[in-house]
Amino acid sequence: MGSTKFFKKDEILAREGEESKSLFVLVNGCLGVFKGSIKIAEFDEKGTVVGEIGVILRKPRTATIKAMEESYVVSINSNISALIDEYPEITKKILRTLAIRLTDITENYWNLAERVDIESRIKSEK
Repeated sequence: MGSTKFFKKDEILAREGEESKSLFVLVNGCLGVFKGSIKIAEFDEKGTVVGEIGVILRKPRTATIKAMEESYVVSINSNISALIDEYPEITKKILRTLAIRLTDITENYWNLAERVDIESRIKSEK
C-alpha cells in the first residue's frame, strides 16, 4: 500500500492540477507546498501528511509539493476508504492535520481582514 521514496532538493513530489493518486507521510526532510510559484506552507515535522486533499476529494492536486531539502516520504497509493479500513489510526492523523490547517488559515484570514479594515479606516480618516 505504501513505499518509501527519496526526493532530492527541489524535486517535485506532485504537481498542482495533476490527478491525485497518493498522499505522502514525511519521514524526514522538509516539504514545501506551492500555489503557482508562491510557497504557502512548509513542513519538516516527521509524520506530517501532505497531498491528502486531492485523494480525499478525488480531485486534481490543489497545490504542488516540492522537497525543500533531501527528503524521505512514505507514498501511499490507495483508495482512501481502503486505507482507513486497513489503518483506522490514520483517520485521526488526517483529521487532526486538516483541523490544524483550517484553524491556521482561519486565523490568518481574520488577521488579514482586520489589518485591511484598520488600513481602510486610517485612509478614510485622512
